[in-house]
Amino acid sequence: MDQGSLVPDAVVIGLVREKLADPSCANGFVLDGFPRTVPQAEALGSVLNSKGIALDRVVNFQVSREDVVRRLSGRRSCPKCQATFHVDFAPPTVEGMCDRCGEPLVQRSDDRRDAIEMRLKVYDEQTAPLVRYYGERKLLFPMDASGAVDAVFRHLAQELAPYQGT
Repeated sequence: MDQGSLVPDAVVIGLVREKLADPSCANGFVLDGFPRTVPQAEALGSVLNSKGIALDRVVNFQVSREDVVRRLSGRRSCPKCQATFHVDFAPPTVEGMCDRCGEPLVQRSDDRRDAIEMRLKVYDEQTAPLVRYYGERKLLFPMDASGAVDAVFRHLAQELAPYQGT
């Protein structure tokens, strides 16, 4: 994962299967970052079918590669209190230092440029085919996610509102 590769399918599918059995998912759930491959999507479909659950919607957040690199490479976090920052969008008051506890901020190893480039390559090869997979099943909702986080969230909430409580 630190090098930008995906977690093995068997591991991630097992984790998702376990989580979907949790009572907290009884009234619905949102999966973020899963599935990432067509085999994972097929496995998810099997898990959901075995539970009598229909998949309502798949959101494809559309962002330029340049924005992806900028967003990921700018993330920083505090190893002590877990506060998160971004060098451009939510910088700390003192550069490189946590506003909450004063500890030095760190960059995740998978948010370094070389790992991001590898993640984008993996996306092109393994994840991009999901757009066609879910599009063919009439489940795909492409969403422009290039705006501010709050605006993208509001748009997403509007799109998902009809599915709440179903």
